[in-house]
Amino acid sequence: MNIEKKIGCIIVLYNPDIPMLFKILNEVSNQVSKVYIVDNSTVDNPLDFSSYSNVVFEKLGNNIGIASAQNMGLNFFKDYDYILFLDQDSIPPKNLVSTLLESYLFLLNENVDVGAVGPRPFNRGENKKYEGVIKKGKRLYDNITEVGELISSSSLIAVETFNKVGLLEGGLFIDAVDHEWCWRAKAVGNYRFFIIEDVLLSHQLGEGDKNFLGVNIHIPAPIRTYYQFRNYIRLLSRNYVPFYWKFSNGVKYFIKYFYYPIFVNDGKKYVKYMNKGISDGFKNKDGSI
Repeated sequence: MNIEKKIGCIIVLYNPDIPMLFKILNEVSNQVSKVYIVDNSTVDNPLDFSSYSNVVFEKLGNNIGIASAQNMGLNFFKDYDYILFLDQDSIPPKNLVSTLLESYLFLLNENVDVGAVGPRPFNRGENKKYEGVIKKGKRLYDNITEVGELISSSSLIAVETFNKVGLLEGGLFIDAVDHEWCWRAKAVGNYRFFIIEDVLLSHQLGEGDKNFLGVNIHIPAPIRTYYQFRNYIRLLSRNYVPFYWKFSNGVKYFIKYFYYPIFVNDGKKYVKYMNKGISDGFKNKDGSI
């Protein structure tokens, strides 16, 4: 595909579903200039990308966290125009890049300080859109909603913006990495973030969702609760982190602390990771567990 703008795609792997990965590559490889894949997996994956002329593969042999792995890609693409982030379980639609770029350039033409644009996340397991409960966003145009932050998956960001804001915070390792960068970008340069409603991102988060007394409870892998609780505590003291996130996540994690051990399999394992996350959060520990 002949692309006027140089767009680099960054995909971070961790023990991926290999058929799914190649399905993603088949969709995205002709939408961008180059794909940079960083493998954080702790096991050997039989991966062969020789049939793709624009794929660069980095096998690390250990897990350095999604933030540090994405930063490797950002450094690789430092001379490009735009970055597209993808997850290993995010299936991009055929019009993803062209639609995001068109919307990005439209907003720039409207004199908007664009931090990033991204699609509307769609839970393929629950067959529904992901939308904020407390902070739903403001519809600016028929197909564009302004939000406080974006998830990194399928977000399109100008390389120039990273030059001004800085890279992702490696110490967070995994959870809240994308949101922290968005909030920092707003504090540094008053950048704004947008969901393009015309594009749906098929995505599956964690182990699924449960409904408890009308409240949607997300069920991650047990170890993820360590990073969620730890990083929440680490971010509480930062002035640029919005109050609505601190409040809503505080309520959510309070509920989850009691919900997981009672209603979820391996409840004791969840308690162990949550307690360690809380302890390490107050110690301001970063990096891997």
